Amino acid sequence: MPKIKPCYLKFIVIVHGKSEKQICDYIKSNLRIKMEVISEKSGEKSIQINGLNHILKDKRFSSLKNFINYFDDVEIVQEKTKKKLTPEFKIFIIMDTDDCSAEQREKFISKNMFKTHWAYDYIVPIFNTPDLENVMVKAGIKFEKKGVERKKEYIKIFPTDKKYSNREGVELTSFVENLKRVQETNLDDFVQCCLAVNDNKQ
Repeated sequence: MPKIKPCYLKFIVIVHGKSEKQICDYIKSNLRIKMEVISEKSGEKSIQINGLNHILKDKRFSSLKNFINYFDDVEIVQEKTKKKLTPEFKIFIIMDTDDCSAEQREKFISKNMFKTHWAYDYIVPIFNTPDLENVMVKAGIKFEKKGVERKKEYIKIFPTDKKYSNREGVELTSFVENLKRVQETNLDDFVQCCLAVNDNKQ
């Protein structure tokens, strides 16, 4: 019998808030990718760029050893005397850039913010400038409402709840193509990586 290949965790995604979490949950469910989505209080409390240290220094992320112990389904490679994560593994961090200083924004986007962290090689900063709503509108997402009420529409546009199972969610391939045309984001990099993992499963 052929050996069954273990189903390893592909990505970890740290999200700014509830809307980003909804998009990630939709992609995870739609493509059936093994992906861990990390938020504060299920996205009810936002994580900001200037608060990322709080997340990256907690028990889960403080060291490679703690990381492997907590996420025990990550793929590990032994390199001489050291253990490492596979080069394909990524920690995506999806953030708005309107709630921090210009210097912090630049350090986040350039990755300089993470240069002393053990996970530097695996971290991929994903930015939405000034925020996710602005990017979604430019990517052609049709909202019915404005302001705070608009945030409630994500569950309908990127449905994961059985209540909206009769609604057709966003088609991810065309979503990526639309995002590529929006200069204020690199969210397409994240969605493309998810699609690539899904293609490799076929």
